[in-house]
Amino acid sequence: MTRPIRHKLSATAKQAHNGFLYSLKSLFTINPIPRPLSLIALCSFCMALPLLLGVLSDNLEAGLTACIGALLGLYSPSFTPGYRARALLKMIIPFGASFTLGLITARYLPASAFFLGLVALIAIYLALYKKMRPPAGFFFIMVCCLSKTHHVPTDHIPVIASAFFAGSLMVTIAVWLHDRIMVKDKPKQVTDPAQPLWQPAAFVKALVAGITVGGSYYLASLGGIDNPYWVPITVAAILQGQRMTEFWQRSLHRATGTALGMLLAAGIFALSPSPLVLILLLFVLAFTIEMLITKNYALACIFITPLTVILAHTAPIGYSAQTLIIARMTDVLIGVAFALLAGVILKLLPVENR
Repeated sequence: MTRPIRHKLSATAKQAHNGFLYSLKSLFTINPIPRPLSLIALCSFCMALPLLLGVLSDNLEAGLTACIGALLGLYSPSFTPGYRARALLKMIIPFGASFTLGLITARYLPASAFFLGLVALIAIYLALYKKMRPPAGFFFIMVCCLSKTHHVPTDHIPVIASAFFAGSLMVTIAVWLHDRIMVKDKPKQVTDPAQPLWQPAAFVKALVAGITVGGSYYLASLGGIDNPYWVPITVAAILQGQRMTEFWQRSLHRATGTALGMLLAAGIFALSPSPLVLILLLFVLAFTIEMLITKNYALACIFITPLTVILAHTAPIGYSAQTLIIARMTDVLIGVAFALLAGVILKLLPVENR
């Protein structure tokens, strides 16, 4: 082994050790970051409303799909007040395309994994290029993963895709109305200097992340995991970190929060909640996640887990708590391993990371 490689491995190991210690401390740290309360409450309501409409119209699948489309609204707090709806409007088509592409290829594993990796590559690259704040490209990858839970005939795909688009459009209109009413003095929007579209460092990170996301889904599916989409969702969440310390932090937060979240999810479904209770839970969970996501990621993951289980309708009423916890924690730990491997590879590559 050559000296430069040994030096890089040693530096990576030291950084990983320091990152792990920092991550343990960060589990108990609450960041004092203010959140727009009225906007978060509105977006949370828009996530729960489609499920209510689905229950009333006896079309639960379309209602849940529109709830997934309304996840687009979770990006709105990161945009400048008064310009949020415009930003969301630009994202509707690529957001819907991510879901629809996953839906179309869901039956064919090689194509499904390839296009999931492609969605991850594009979403992460553009998020780096635009310098987007979290959740950055994560929800684009997440909705592509969740689309694979819809086992629908080919001729029914346009209906499901339309329901998804309707959820995204609804929350965009709601955000526009919110800003029209609540934002009295529209601030001047600051535009960053034009950057060249080709960013080699960003592309390398996006490429490694895309290969890891798509490859983890492919291998998890081949391995016979019941709901393999949990693995790439975990990978995508962790790979939002820019440095090895952030990889460790997100890994530890994700694993800890998911473990506690699975206890919460198991308790919820053990009580056999009615559809109306699930609607209320969607609102409460979405609101709590948005309030906590920038304050403490582990706490947010406690509520992200049952929300994802509800949206993916993968836990039947009365589902065994032990089975749910063991299955999902196994998926998450596999995802953590893939993400950390990608982090080490990025650290060793001779391209400056962002």
